[in-house]
Amino acid sequence: MPEEMLESVKMYLRLDGNLEDDLLLEMIAAAMEEIKTASGKTKTADGQDIAKSSLYRTAVKMLVAHWYDNRGTEIIGKTVTPLGNSYNAILAKITTSQEYK
Repeated sequence: MPEEMLESVKMYLRLDGNLEDDLLLEMIAAAMEEIKTASGKTKTADGQDIAKSSLYRTAVKMLVAHWYDNRGTEIIGKTVTPLGNSYNAILAKITTSQEYK
């Protein structure tokens, strides 16, 4: 499933080439797991895998972009931006909406 999102994530991040594909695939898989765990949702209301949802896919891209831009355990000389309100709003919608189960 992460492989299906790789090109879309690379476009979102404006990345060319394949040098960091392995890293991105790991981040995509982790983001998918995180959103499913945080929301408790794995399916859409019509029974499809939540990964088919454009809202879910957008949240994955946002989370991967945040992790990609803020890699490492310590960042010296750079202010780490907290995860944005847009991501939190999408996660809240997935968590509380009847469109997901």
